Amino acid sequence: MTEGQVSRPPSRGKILLLTSTALVVASAIVVLFVLPAEFHRDPTGFGKLTGIDQLAGAEVVDIASLASKSGTATESTATRYYETAFRTDTIEIPLQPEEKGMNDLEYKVKMKPGATLAYSWNVTGDEAHPEWFYFDFHGESRPIPAGQTQPTVVEYLKATGLKSSGSLIAPIEGIHGWYLQNQSDKPVVVHLKLSGFYELVPAGEPGNLEGIEPVAPAKS
Repeated sequence: MTEGQVSRPPSRGKILLLTSTALVVASAIVVLFVLPAEFHRDPTGFGKLTGIDQLAGAEVVDIASLASKSGTATESTATRYYETAFRTDTIEIPLQPEEKGMNDLEYKVKMKPGATLAYSWNVTGDEAHPEWFYFDFHGESRPIPAGQTQPTVVEYLKATGLKSSGSLIAPIEGIHGWYLQNQSDKPVVVHLKLSGFYELVPAGEPGNLEGIEPVAPAKS
């Protein structure tokens, strides 16, 4: 270009071409590099192929968005909060043969609605006949709701056997536990371990009429 002359400006078509090219390159950079490295988003698979996606570290997902994606978990089911303190107890319940004394009783604990209990128990004394030990795992409303003369009873499991383990989320306020019956001709002992958010039923009240006490002080 000769000094003093004005250069010819690029045509409109060339400007559009340059702009379009810049947008394409910028979009490619975002999709191929920025999304995998910063946001754990890898629509093309390029980030995983090159290892760029590892630059973002662990992905943090709030539980509400996880629930909306999976349709199975919600804040109310994934997390729980309790006013009752956590505790654990070991209980031993002796049962005699029917002809020699008390061969059945109920043992329950107090729970608020939504409270969680984990348990495990086994029976010793007549391991040869698991079919001779009967249990009924259930809950009942206590205090009895106004207007009712009988408690509401919720059944969980009726069966025979020498052991059982599981957990319970109490559907109602009340007492929850087991009716236990020894149908053997030998004395047996039920060894029960409890952990969770519950209270022991005082001796003489429904759920613990026989006054069963833990074998050791509660751990909390």
